[in-house]
Amino acid sequence: MNSKNTATDKKHSNAKRTNTFLRSRVRHLSKELEIVRKELVRTQDFYNERLENLNDVVFTIDNEGIFTYLNSAIENMTGYKKEEVIGTPYARYIHPEDLPGLVEDIRLTIAGERKPYMFRVIRRSGDISYVHTTSRPIISHGKVTGINGLMVDIALLKQIEMNLRQERDKAQKYLDVVAVSILVTDINGNIILINRKGCEILGYKESELVGKDYFNIILPEDTRETAREEYRKLMKSETSLNVSFESPVLTKDREIRTFEWSNILLEDTNGNIQGLLASGNDITDRKKAVKAILMAKALSDNASQMKKDFITTMSHELRTPLNHIIGYSDILCKGDLGPLNTEQKSCMDIVARSGGRLLMLINAIIEHSQIEEGKMGTEKKDFLLLSVIKNIEASTMPLAQQKEIDIHFNLETGIKKIYSDESKFKTILYDLISNAIKFTPAKGTVTIKFVSRSKGTLTVIVEDTGIGISAENQNKLFKPFSQIDSSLTRNFDGVGLGLYIAKEFTGMIGGNIQLESKPGKGSIFTFTIPVDRQ
Repeated sequence: MNSKNTATDKKHSNAKRTNTFLRSRVRHLSKELEIVRKELVRTQDFYNERLENLNDVVFTIDNEGIFTYLNSAIENMTGYKKEEVIGTPYARYIHPEDLPGLVEDIRLTIAGERKPYMFRVIRRSGDISYVHTTSRPIISHGKVTGINGLMVDIALLKQIEMNLRQERDKAQKYLDVVAVSILVTDINGNIILINRKGCEILGYKESELVGKDYFNIILPEDTRETAREEYRKLMKSETSLNVSFESPVLTKDREIRTFEWSNILLEDTNGNIQGLLASGNDITDRKKAVKAILMAKALSDNASQMKKDFITTMSHELRTPLNHIIGYSDILCKGDLGPLNTEQKSCMDIVARSGGRLLMLINAIIEHSQIEEGKMGTEKKDFLLLSVIKNIEASTMPLAQQKEIDIHFNLETGIKKIYSDESKFKTILYDLISNAIKFTPAKGTVTIKFVSRSKGTLTVIVEDTGIGISAENQNKLFKPFSQIDSSLTRNFDGVGLGLYIAKEFTGMIGGNIQLESKPGKGSIFTFTIPVDRQ
C-alpha cells in the first residue's frame, strides 16, 4: 500500500514539474511572439508610412482586374479616395479608347515582358489625365495571382509635349510663308536646289538656275573670283565656315541687292563635304534703313548739341539781366534809394514777382534739359528738417496770402535731421505747395503734413481744397510741358514742368510720389523719401 502511494506521489510530482516547464515555455514563447508581432507592426507601419507619402500611385490588381491595394496618391491623381477604388475594376477608370491597348500591355506583362505603358485615366471631375505605368506579375506557388505596379502622373509632361508640338507646327507654318531664300550648291558650286522665294527675289525661273554655276549667274562680276576661291578652300576643309555673312547678289534685271546668308555644310555619312546649304534674307532695304537711321542720329545729335548750346547761352544771357532786374527791384522796394509812393511800390512788386517767375521758368527748363541728358546728379548731406520747412513757409506764404488761402505746416514726426539732397528736397516741396496754391480757389485751404510712416523714411502730404483732377487726366500731370488745359485761354499759368521735376527729383533721391484726387474734391500729393544714411 505504501509502495503504491509512493509511486503515485512520484508520478504527480513529475507531472507537476512538466506542467511548470510547459507553462514557463508557453510564457517565453508568448513573449517572443509579442516581440515578433510588434516588430512586424513596426515594419508594416514603416513601409505603409513611406508608401502613403509617395507622390506616385502604388497598386495591386488581382486576376479579375480588381484593385486590391492602393496608396493615398490615387486621390491626387484621380480625385477618388483609395477606399472608393479598392474592390472596383480598373477598367472603370480607363479612357475607353485606351482600354484595348492597356489589356494587351497587361497580357504581355503577365507573359514576362517588362513593358512600361501609357494611357489616359478619367478623373472624378470628368477631366482626362495621362499616366505612365510599370508593373510586374505576382506569382504565388507557381501561378500568377495578379500584378503589382507603379503609376506616375505625366499630365504636365503631356502638356509640355503638346506645347512643343504646337510650337513646331507654328514654326513650320512660318517657314511656309517667310520671305527667305533657300539655296543648295554642290562641291563645285553648281546650284542643285533653290526654293520659290529665291527664284522670286532673283527674278529667275527654277529651271534657269538649277545646274548653273552659282558664282557666274548670281554674283556680281567683280566678286566672283574671290568668292570662288574661298568656296574651293571651304570644300577642301582648308578654311572654316562663316556661319553667317553678307554678300551682294545680282538679279536677272542686273540689280545688285544685299543678302544675309546663314550656312551649313552638307556631309555624307563618312563626314566628307558634299556641298553647302544656305538660307538667304534680302536685307537691301534694311541696310538702306540703317544708313538713314545713322544719318538721322547724326542730325539728332547735332540738334541736341545745338539745344544744349542754346540752353547754356540762355542760362547766361537771360539769368544775368534777370538777376539785375530782381536785385534792383528789391532795392527800390526796400526804399534804399528813396521812398516810393503806394502806386510805385505796387508796380515794383509786380516787376519783382514777374522777374522771379521768369527766373524760375528758366531754371525749370534748364533742370528739365539736365534730367533728359542724364546729367542731373545728387548731393546728399545732413540738414535740419525744421530749417527747410521755415524756408519753404517763407517762400510760399506770400503766394497763399494773395489768394487769402489758409496754409498750414504740421510737423507730426520726431525726425529732426535728414540725410538727403537738400536742394532737390526743397524744390519738390516748393513745386507741390505752389501747385496746390495755384489750383486752390480763393479762401481755400492747403495743408502740409510731415509724418513718419516707417522707420528711416519721411512722408510729406500736401493736401488742398482745389479743383481736383479726373482719373484720366492724372497721368498727364507728371509729363514735361503737359497741362490739363493746354488751350490759350486756360485759367492757370505755367508751362507744365513743376510736377515733372518734382517726380524726377523724388526718384533721384530714392523716393516715390503718389496722387489722390477727384474733380471738385481737391487733391492729395504724397511723397516718401529715405532720410537715413543707410
